[in-house]
Amino acid sequence: MLRVIQWATGTVGRHAVAAVHRQPGMEVVGALVYGADKDGRDIGEICGIGEIGVTATRDRDEIMTLAADCVLYMPQGEMNPMGAVDDICALLASGKNVVSTAVTALIYPASMGQRVVDRLETACVQGHSSFHATGIEPGWAAEVLPLTMSSLFSRIDSLLVQELLDYSTYDSADMLFDIMGFGRAPDAPVPLADPVLAGSTFKASLMLVADGLGATIDDFTYDRRVAVTTEAFDVTAGRIDVDTVSAQRFSCTAIIGGRPALTIEHITRLRDDQAPDWPTGRGWRVTVEGSPSMVLESRIATHGEDETDQGCLGTAMHAVHSIAPVCQAAPGIRTFLDLPTIIGRGVLS
Repeated sequence: MLRVIQWATGTVGRHAVAAVHRQPGMEVVGALVYGADKDGRDIGEICGIGEIGVTATRDRDEIMTLAADCVLYMPQGEMNPMGAVDDICALLASGKNVVSTAVTALIYPASMGQRVVDRLETACVQGHSSFHATGIEPGWAAEVLPLTMSSLFSRIDSLLVQELLDYSTYDSADMLFDIMGFGRAPDAPVPLADPVLAGSTFKASLMLVADGLGATIDDFTYDRRVAVTTEAFDVTAGRIDVDTVSAQRFSCTAIIGGRPALTIEHITRLRDDQAPDWPTGRGWRVTVEGSPSMVLESRIATHGEDETDQGCLGTAMHAVHSIAPVCQAAPGIRTFLDLPTIIGRGVLS
């Protein structure tokens, strides 16, 4: 039985708790929460599955000393990535394997520099533990799909991964407004408008794919375009006023051999009628120009479900299904290039 600690209970974290609780061979044994309103409550009750006999805490020392095989580390870490690295290293050094969705750059830690790689590896040695970062996009569509497809090609001239989603039901004002810049002026100095900061978020995926395909990246470029609304409307996270950002498309491209070879692009709206001339869809699309040429489309919420919630569920499940192979892996940083294919064992039961 794998003992699992849940760190943070946002939308992804709540899905993860429910999944671990019903997963054969796993059990939730602890939970770290941030809000005073969650402290001391049963984690199952917090996550909407009924009480399971595990009390949530805000005491980090309690979590660090709790015996467990793995920690699902799922706070919002993009605004303080080095703080997340501090937490993860402490957990790894305490002897716990860590699977994280908190910081996109950690999908390929070398994207954060050698110092971060060294810290993680040292912590893994100290705790005889392994670390893996994952997600859905980045974390699946931009890495697993292209790498899986690559065996079909004799040549790839360019590869484009696009996420096309409506975020109107995404219940995170911090992410939508403060980080992404929705509901703000088009020129607001938000993190997603900073080419260095925003570009670093996607460099990890591009570096991982390039590494997997045996290519060397010469440089990166970043692009962001926004659309503004002509009428005010409400989304789950708040109000979108007139002349503020209601849709945006942003991308990071890896230059290889002097050409734009690998690109990750997000096309994100808060309402279907915003930026109608941009590509539309509900999921992810991989377009390969080469021999053969190919487009692979992965749609989500195909029966009209909440696509944002379904995306968060997919993110949680990719992490939960990673627990067993990460716990079985040799100590150290374990990216998608190091682990076996992550398989959804038990999903047909």
